[in-house]
Amino acid sequence: MRSLVLCTAFVALFSGNCVYSAKILGVFPTPSKSHWILGSALMRELALDGHEVTDVSPFKLPNAPTNYRHVELETDKELFNNMVNKLFNNHNVNPIQKMVTLYTEVNYFSNSTLSSPNVQKLLHSGEKFDLLILEIFLDHALLGIADHFGCPVIGMTTHGVLDWINVLVGTPQPLSYVPHVHLGLTDRMNFWQRFGNVMFDVLDKALLAYYFHPVQEKLYREAFPNAGRSLDEMMKHSVSAVLVNSHFSISFPRPYVPNMIEIGGFHVNRKVNPLPENIRTFIENSPNGVIYFSMGSNLRPSAMEARKRDALLNAFAKVNQSVIWKWNDDSLKLDPSKFLISDWLPQDDILAHPNVKLFVTHGGLLSCTESIHHGKPIVGIPIFGDQQLNMARVEQSGWGLRVNYVDLDEETFSNALTEVLGNAKYSQNVEAASRRLRDQPLPPMDMAKYWVNYVLRHDGAKHLRSPAQHLNFVQYNNLDVYGLVALVCALLIFAVKRLVQILCSCFRSAPQTSQRGGKGKKKKN
Repeated sequence: MRSLVLCTAFVALFSGNCVYSAKILGVFPTPSKSHWILGSALMRELALDGHEVTDVSPFKLPNAPTNYRHVELETDKELFNNMVNKLFNNHNVNPIQKMVTLYTEVNYFSNSTLSSPNVQKLLHSGEKFDLLILEIFLDHALLGIADHFGCPVIGMTTHGVLDWINVLVGTPQPLSYVPHVHLGLTDRMNFWQRFGNVMFDVLDKALLAYYFHPVQEKLYREAFPNAGRSLDEMMKHSVSAVLVNSHFSISFPRPYVPNMIEIGGFHVNRKVNPLPENIRTFIENSPNGVIYFSMGSNLRPSAMEARKRDALLNAFAKVNQSVIWKWNDDSLKLDPSKFLISDWLPQDDILAHPNVKLFVTHGGLLSCTESIHHGKPIVGIPIFGDQQLNMARVEQSGWGLRVNYVDLDEETFSNALTEVLGNAKYSQNVEAASRRLRDQPLPPMDMAKYWVNYVLRHDGAKHLRSPAQHLNFVQYNNLDVYGLVALVCALLIFAVKRLVQILCSCFRSAPQTSQRGGKGKKKKN
């Protein structure tokens, strides 16, 4: 009987189940399908565990559990998609301009979220929630929702850790080996790369402080005029934990505070679903294997320049493998024995098939994680955001190759395909990475649920919060201490120098006095 009780307690602890049903509000405002996929996956699992879940997002979860309520977020999805697809033709725009554009658009979506009629209705409904799970994507003004409902908040990121997430929990970011997301560097930087990393980080911080944050602060004051805490206070002292869509086995190792939790790969199916018959038949009837090609859920391949598209087609024609290509319209008419074209494809389940030999991707974190989980080498064509960083990691680790969009032509793409398909080291390296990614003490989804329930059980888990959140820039970096040490050292050096000068002066004057005295005595005699 005792063994049964202990076993039951162990299962309850590590399955992520809580002893009571909580009311959890999830807000995932970004009109990006890939971002929503992660948020809805967690909220669905929490609902299946018995929690009463409310999901605020632009997308609706099909076949949702009965205790899963969707609140439609009215937002301009087309504006977001157009912004993303313009990057195909604006790939030469410098990173600073890209960041300014991103911050402008995100401020717009923060405003449209807070002004949404359904969100306003929810805010004035008089409902109570035990926890807010908020997607952190440059939408800090939405932290006011937690203040409004008087509940703790767990942040969730659909990418790795960035500076505007670090500030919420005090995670350190040593610029000597943590590269900025927009530079495409690795954690092994030479002097000039470290110099560029520092300078770019300073520029980004200035943009955040003087361009982005004032708009978020204005939105916060307007949406929550009776807020008990300021936006700065909410950013420093309200976030109980952050769930990070990353894992040290597939990203650059870096320091984390205790309430920054890695759950990378939690969205990947642990149980592979059967493929649709046409896809399964196509894959299994391809004697040389299949290349799977997708530019993600936001980019429309048809927005690609015609010469780039033709370069891809010509390169694919040279390889023996068949190609499954996620394409968004009916403009492509290709040989059906060589190509399978569709605007929707079950990517996770396709990558799980053993006859898929290579994944050609835009380098998004979800796609890279799925590819590594299933042990498929990668050829990446990064376009924006964290894709350059992700592909830098892929190249450094030998999981595949990167072809920058600006350099994309038939030759560069053909060379990448030939190298990765023909060299067994890429498959071997990514299969080793797959074993490391899968080797976790808990499945990532169970890890995410555990920490959600941990925060609920321990009243916001305030004990996890880093004391760094109470320090300003000078205190955090000990500049005042170093300044005092430097001042004391300078005073000591000055004092020693002055003492030496005095002693030297006395030493020089002493013989002269003796000589004058001796002469005087001689004359007297």
